[in-house]
Amino acid sequence: MANNAGGRPHHNGSGRRNMGFQRQHSMPSPSQPRRTTSNSHSNHNSQMMNDKHQNQNQTVNNTGRSGGGGAGQNPGHHRPSNMHKANSMRSSGSNLRGSGSRYVNDMNMPVPEHSAAAMNNPTWFGSSNANPAPPPNRMMSSQHQQYGGDDDDDDRTMATAATLNQALRPSAINRARDMTYPQGDVTIIYTDVQGSTSLWESCPTDMKRAQDIHDIIMRQCYTNHSGYEITTEGDAFNLAFQYPIDALAFALQAQLKLYKANWPEGILRHPDGTDDPVLKMRGFRVRFGIHHGPTTSRVHEMTGRTVYSGEGVKIAKAVEGMCHGGQILTTMETWKAVSGMAERVLGRPQILDCGEHLLFESKVPNHETGGITTTRYTRRIMQLVPSDLAFDFFEARGRKEVPLPDGKMGFEMKDASTVNGRLFPPVISRRQLTTSFLNAPYVNGKVTICFVYTVGLEDNPAINSRNLMVLAKYVRKQMLGLNPPGYECQEDNGCWMLAFDRMVNAVFFGLQLKNVVQEAQGLVGNVDRQNMFKVGVLSGPFTSMGPHRTTGMADYFGPIVNRAARVCSNCEPGQVCVGIPLTKGVTADPPDFGDTVKVRWQGNKKLKGITIDVAIFSCSMRKIESIYR
Repeated sequence: MANNAGGRPHHNGSGRRNMGFQRQHSMPSPSQPRRTTSNSHSNHNSQMMNDKHQNQNQTVNNTGRSGGGGAGQNPGHHRPSNMHKANSMRSSGSNLRGSGSRYVNDMNMPVPEHSAAAMNNPTWFGSSNANPAPPPNRMMSSQHQQYGGDDDDDDRTMATAATLNQALRPSAINRARDMTYPQGDVTIIYTDVQGSTSLWESCPTDMKRAQDIHDIIMRQCYTNHSGYEITTEGDAFNLAFQYPIDALAFALQAQLKLYKANWPEGILRHPDGTDDPVLKMRGFRVRFGIHHGPTTSRVHEMTGRTVYSGEGVKIAKAVEGMCHGGQILTTMETWKAVSGMAERVLGRPQILDCGEHLLFESKVPNHETGGITTTRYTRRIMQLVPSDLAFDFFEARGRKEVPLPDGKMGFEMKDASTVNGRLFPPVISRRQLTTSFLNAPYVNGKVTICFVYTVGLEDNPAINSRNLMVLAKYVRKQMLGLNPPGYECQEDNGCWMLAFDRMVNAVFFGLQLKNVVQEAQGLVGNVDRQNMFKVGVLSGPFTSMGPHRTTGMADYFGPIVNRAARVCSNCEPGQVCVGIPLTKGVTADPPDFGDTVKVRWQGNKKLKGITIDVAIFSCSMRKIESIYR
């Protein structure tokens, strides 16, 4: 917008690109410090350009890169400021259990040549040096400081960039000519602010300022990463990105900038905006739901913006509905497409596996049967947290070495209360179908590790992949049937690393797996059902545990992992074996797993690479004879 002679804002038409309905920003008062351009006629020229494009009906997508400055690419339309979406109150909890399993292979996909991540790498996570700094002899406005400090433009720059010389730079104009809206397989994002209705009721004046801060940050960040604003509803944004790497980079950067923003005091006094250094929450708690998939698009009759529909849009909206404030959730397939680039491009975010969930159901009439056909949409959900805001599970869980008075080294439990970072309750789900990272056992710094090796298949790659898929279903079904269920840490070509809360559950899992595979349906070729698996079990303390950087699944560290693997390797095909490390004061007494399990001592053995002896016991189901013949 530009000022006319009367000082009232002059509205531009739909020629302004990249914005949906944006609330009107007031122009600064004459007492506020203002920036001036080197050309005294720049405002006049900007108005001429706006008039030239005022009646233009075609809209273009914002695929601008960060090199030309995000602010200059965000001129806005106006949207009513009284549209406030009613949000359900969701609080961020700590250390609760939720939902995950299944191993994910790293996919080292190349960064798309035209993605913003490729052009900005590796400096996307901070500010862009392409934005010109304010002259040193001029004061920075207080509003400028609110929106992110020295590397951000002030509110007038973000809201009315057409009047600044940055918007007229040849580099920005050249990028604008190449802009197209995302199409085909598109990454859709839905965002929303937690507790916005309550915030508007308690502090409307500060809430208006806070929403301006929020909108400016969101638009600056999605401009940096080639985002396209489909529409807004109150404080909720609906965005589209051509590449999932850009969408995830936008969400991570936005969360970090929202946390560091200078929020009004009224917001910080509210429970949904308070400064919580323990959880690293401050100001707006914004939810991000992300999904990449096929879509169809059309031009909206009223707004002239491209809008999207299809399964991908529905899934993205459902994922946003599962979020807590301050949380980023995406689907497994979206994360899988970029997981190989996370270390290089995304600033090493923390990844957490949230398990598989039922998102929604679709019911349509079946004219052939006269009934209803129900289609269930399920997805595995992943959580992303910027590394600067993440809770370090590895520092909070397990045990650490400490010096003893006699000069030797001992161990003590880690103190989780000294670790700060974002912790969320289980996701809000209609139904959880598998375990998640939050289900992985860790209480008292102890765990039972179980390795399962598949050895009963013939060496035939043509059929083994099919057989392994069949066996994986039986392994996971047996784990989920326990109470509490077992947890799958990883799987690789028929070898599983599992975690249980206690040894007896792991032994019963192994014995039941051995029995059910006898009747397994779908196995082909020459298979040895009786000796299909080797199962090794060992319990004890672990040094640390936390989410794997690529899969987001629980990853345990310490001597217990290698010891359990060696116990499994020592088993004969078809055996379920338990290892007892013979540390100081420990005797080779057989463990008691109840009347139904027979335990037999196999000997005290020196296992490869293990410095202490390990007592090995084999386990089998005890045959109970009946008095009836």
